[in-house]
Order: sequence, then structure tokens, then C-alpha cells
Amino acid sequence: MLNLFKAKGTRTSRLVTRSICAAGLCVIVLLATGCGTSPYTAVELIRVLKKAGGWTPLPIPDSKFRPGSIIEVREDGLHWIDDLTSCGYPLAEFEEKSYIPSITFTKQMEFAASAVINIKGISAGPNFSRASKVRMEITDHGADAIRLIKLKIWMENPDNQSRVRRHCMDWLMKPDTYLITEAFRISKGKYTFYDKTGAAIKIDTPILKDLLQFQPDVKYEITNDGSLVIEQPAYFAVRKAQRMGEGFSTLKSKSATGESDTADSKIEKLFLKAAEKK
Repeated sequence: MLNLFKAKGTRTSRLVTRSICAAGLCVIVLLATGCGTSPYTAVELIRVLKKAGGWTPLPIPDSKFRPGSIIEVREDGLHWIDDLTSCGYPLAEFEEKSYIPSITFTKQMEFAASAVINIKGISAGPNFSRASKVRMEITDHGADAIRLIKLKIWMENPDNQSRVRRHCMDWLMKPDTYLITEAFRISKGKYTFYDKTGAAIKIDTPILKDLLQFQPDVKYEITNDGSLVIEQPAYFAVRKAQRMGEGFSTLKSKSATGESDTADSKIEKLFLKAAEKK
């Protein structure tokens, strides 16, 4: 039985489930067919994602924040530096498309409109500034991770060590710098745009060309209700963005618990800060 996170004063989505399996890993996908009109508040979304497995939402969805990304987390914001591919690591060998427990989203999520142009292969059109906010409804999702043990074993080979750049590890060991090890992936989402007055922008072909530009490999379609469905991976939450030591050893926090030093709580604060600005 589905456990619906039901908020007072909103109507619950009717959900259809289907499973997608690849390489022995399955993701249960929940297709929302009628979300309530009120989006999640920041606190509500944090609560849903924590309950779903300890995920922390990013301030704004972005295709770059995949596992293996090097990020800097400061009070002024979250900064993507690069990923391990640029350092000489064959990142594809260590990536894993992981199972994620089914998550029931009963509402949409609201972000700045720039969330859409953070998706790889999408850029702003000539009149993109018309859009102020976007509400996202996830229709297909999963979780990706980097296999740290496999990465460490790969590094034990002297031939492999000569392939990677020392500057990369030096950068990764800087203060406030973290490696994303797990990320929540939006594979397909429905996006509804709003202008500065809060009115919905009903998308049709001419308006879409005015708002956005697409690379040929991006799959998208305009829905009958004037929203936009985009089938292109983007990440909107992380779990265990970790501080790394020499040889990809995970550093411990300074707290009495001795747990791994992660950026998750700092990223949560940045998410709340971004939500306040909307």
C-alpha cells in the first residue's frame, strides 16, 4: 500500500506505478496524475526527502551535480568545481545506477526558473526573463552513486596512479570542498512556468521557442495543459557529499559521534536560504 504524505488543504495525487529494471537494479516510479495546486514548502520537502532515505535537496536542480562531482560549500552558496573525469579518473567505471525506495510526491516543487536551464542541453531563449518560477512534478526518478571501494582498488594499481593528476587530489582536500558520492536523479519531469506576477505561462510552440533552446539530444514535449515535459537527467538532492583525505579516505567530522564529515547539513541551510528568496 502506498503511504501518501498528505497535507491539510491540498488534494492528493492519483498515482500510477511502474517499475523500470536495468542490470538487475529496479526503480519504482510513481507517476503523479493530479498534483495539488500548492507546492511543497521548503520544510515539507526536506521532511519528505529525509523520510525517503536521508536525502538533502540542492538549492536548485542541476545536471552537473552527479556523483563524482567536486563541490565547494560556503556560506555564500554551493559551487560546482569539476568532476573526477577531468582529473584522469574513468568515472564511468565507478558509477552505479542504484535502487531507490519508492517516493510518493503529493505536490509539485517550486524553484527559480533558472532550474530548467541548469539541465544539460537546455539554454535560455531570447525572452527567458519572462519566466520567474517553475513548478516541477517528478514523473521518473532514480539514484546514482560512485563506488568508492572500487575507486580505491583502482588507485592501488601503479599504472593507474600515473594516469591521474595530483592537482585534483590537492584541490579535493581543500577546506569546504566535498565529493558528491550519491545523488537523486530526476530522469523525467513536468515543468509549469510562472511569470513575475505569479500567473502561469501556458506553453505552446511559439512561446517555447521564445523561452528555451534545446540541443538535438534533449527529449521534450508540450502537454495539453500548457506545461513542458523534459526527459533529461538532472540532480536535485544529494546524500553524503563527503570530505576526502589522501587516497579517497573519508574524513571524520570533529563531532563526538565520529561520523563522516559531510556537507549535507550545510547544503540544507543553503536550500532553505534559496527558498526564502523566492
